[in-house]
Amino acid sequence: MNREQIIQELMQKDPEFKEIKLKHEELDKKIRKLEKHHPMTHDLELEIEKLKKEKLYYKDLIEQKIQEYMKAKAN
Repeated sequence: MNREQIIQELMQKDPEFKEIKLKHEELDKKIRKLEKHHPMTHDLELEIEKLKKEKLYYKDLIEQKIQEYMKAKAN
């Protein structure tokens, strides 16, 4: 089973994973939208950095869930 298949299965079977994944995607969209603003203000840069840190947190949670799933499947 490859990574995409694992993600699809977790999206269907694990509500917590789905919530985390959707939050990560939502943050990604917000960041991309904010990065298009010109001129870039200092406050906007700080907001983008805050969102990127939050997005990274969710990415780590996603990775943790995937690793737990793979370990459970291996046993």
